[in-house]
Amino acid sequence: MMFFVLFLLALAAAGGGRIYWLGRRVVPVDHVGIVRQVWGRPHSDRRYRNVVPGSARGIHAGTLLAQRPAFLMPWLYTVETVPRIRVPEGSIGVVVAREGRKRPGDRPVAILPEGVDCDHFQDAAAFLLGGGEEGPQAMTLAGGTSYDINTVLFEVRIVPRTYVPDGTVGVVMAKAGGIREPGQAFACHVPCRDFQDGTAFLRGGGEQGRQLAVLAGGTYYDINPELFEVLTTTNVGEGREGLAAVQLKLTSIPVGHAGVVITRDGAEPEDEETVGPVVKGHGNFRLPWVFLAAGGRRGVQQETLAQGSKYALNPWFVEVLLVPTFLLNMEWNKKDPAKKGNYDARLHELDLETSQGIRLRVEVSQSLRIPPDAAPKLVSKFGSSPDSGRLAGGALTDDPQPVQRFVERVLGATVETYLVENAASVTVKDFLTGVRLIRASLDSQVSTTLAKWGVEAERTNIERVTPLDQVYYDERRKVFVEDTRGDVLDRKKEHAEAESEIALKEIEIEKRRYIAEAEAEAELLGLDHVRLTRMIQAMSKLPVPQFLGGDLSGYLESMPTSVVRGLLEQLGALKGRKAITPGSGVPHVLEIDGRPVGQAGLPAGDGHSGEGEATEDGPADDASARRREPWTAEVGGDESEWTG
Repeated sequence: MMFFVLFLLALAAAGGGRIYWLGRRVVPVDHVGIVRQVWGRPHSDRRYRNVVPGSARGIHAGTLLAQRPAFLMPWLYTVETVPRIRVPEGSIGVVVAREGRKRPGDRPVAILPEGVDCDHFQDAAAFLLGGGEEGPQAMTLAGGTSYDINTVLFEVRIVPRTYVPDGTVGVVMAKAGGIREPGQAFACHVPCRDFQDGTAFLRGGGEQGRQLAVLAGGTYYDINPELFEVLTTTNVGEGREGLAAVQLKLTSIPVGHAGVVITRDGAEPEDEETVGPVVKGHGNFRLPWVFLAAGGRRGVQQETLAQGSKYALNPWFVEVLLVPTFLLNMEWNKKDPAKKGNYDARLHELDLETSQGIRLRVEVSQSLRIPPDAAPKLVSKFGSSPDSGRLAGGALTDDPQPVQRFVERVLGATVETYLVENAASVTVKDFLTGVRLIRASLDSQVSTTLAKWGVEAERTNIERVTPLDQVYYDERRKVFVEDTRGDVLDRKKEHAEAESEIALKEIEIEKRRYIAEAEAEAELLGLDHVRLTRMIQAMSKLPVPQFLGGDLSGYLESMPTSVVRGLLEQLGALKGRKAITPGSGVPHVLEIDGRPVGQAGLPAGDGHSGEGEATEDGPADDASARRREPWTAEVGGDESEWTG
């Protein structure tokens, strides 16, 4: 009996071991085991049609993990091993639940109920029991990781991460979410980690359609393509959602310009409000939801974008018009059709008519500067044409129309009105002679007009006046002659004064030369000799009569000798006798009234040496110091001879 019992026990042990080995399951590395229960009751909840949580007939939601032995009763369970889900780097996994709770018909993407954690869809039982919904899931699987996922319950689609190229922005459209109110251009903003948290977006009340936030360039994003569509420069094409690839670039304001912002959404402008007031905190329109929440107006904004800066702006929300702030030179002249984009393209020569009916064609130039604060008002008043501008990158539109219209309708009208009225009230002569005054008055008129618009006038000039009638040239010639007559007289006066100065200078030079020669001759020959020489030279120039009448005395009186004799008598009447000391350029008086004179020119008896006083060249000599007899002329017979 005991033997029989032992036999049965051995037989049972052998059978149990056999059953254990038949029911033992070990899943290979990088695989998961999907368990199917062949026999048993179905799950009590009819929602679980194929995959069931817990023990029931059908495919179990739970899976067997790799390298973890498990025992399942043979013939009751089957195990299928499938590879783990591997999401490579640079990609994300989009999960689609084949079973689960029915989701609302207006929501194409499923979300997990709050508080439910299914460990990235690796805990399928928690997903089903927690009320997970069938269909595409808002949550995605990050790249570079493997997941133990029941592939019967979940399908995982591998899609590339969303990349926004550097220097550009990405704009987003939501495929799921609430329905916007009628007339609402944009969906309400919901923080969701740059649209990477689809669950937060949907739970936060995210709406379908265009989103206000943009994606910065140079970055990858884990964005669920089932929930969001991201438009970038690589996929937008031309005209998709009203955009071109160039509009998704950064908005860069070039130097010398101001960016005037036009918002396409916001509060209705108040009555007579042409420019929206400044709103704080929206980061130069990079946070449109802040702008809208603060009551920002729709339309042209007073706040402008500064030159030399780049902005990540949503081209759906704003348009930025470039307005030049550098010095502009407007010219009224004949325009080249190729320059129709210039700001002064609509300015042409002005045809004027004077009070005499003479026609003139005038070319004018005006320099001006538009400060950034004045630019929004110009854009608001003079507008922009949809087809006139060109896309300049990002939200920028380079459109010359606002400035062109301002130049034509304000500046051009002011200049033309003034010149036409002025010319009609004056003659050609008055117009030509008064050009400077006309220019100054026009400059004042233009400055006053532009100041009302906040624009600065720099310089006004009348460049050219061209006659359209021949009589103009006659008037012009008259004006020229009158203008140049005074200049000619002034030049003659200047020349006469110069010639007078030259003559005086020549006289002064001649005088110095004469004095130098006289001093040299006096030093060499003596002062008396110089006097005699000069006297003879003068006498030789005296006129002599060619015909004489009367006696000899009359003849002699008419001869030059009488004049010379008179001169010699005057010299003889001098009390003193002067001599020039040899070797000296300046004569020294040696003797006056028979008394020797010292170096200082005083008589010797007056406290100086007496007779025989030595001169600076040696002792005085009675013979040399004695006064010579003056020259006398004796006339005898028929001839005259000079004696000394």
